[in-house]
Amino acid sequence: MSWIDQLIRHLEQVTCSGCGEYYHGGDIAAVVTEPARLIVRLRCRGCGQDGIAILDFGANVIAADPITVDDVLDTHDLLARASCPPTDLFPTLVG
Repeated sequence: MSWIDQLIRHLEQVTCSGCGEYYHGGDIAAVVTEPARLIVRLRCRGCGQDGIAILDFGANVIAADPITVDDVLDTHDLLARASCPPTDLFPTLVG
């Protein structure tokens, strides 16, 4: 099950504040996506009331050091010496 399926399943447990009916997968649409936040629009099938849900995934963003010129040159040298294509070096980045 994908993360979006899990998210929809979670939002289907939420009820409309107007009539109390549960939302369904087709009632949910993403409005804004950000790295750590998703804002979705909810429309109730029972009464037609619109609502929003703001899903904050936390600020656990991993801070990475900036890429330097030396990093780029080292990568260039690595790829130049490789005896196989880059897709074999980095298989998780393919497809």
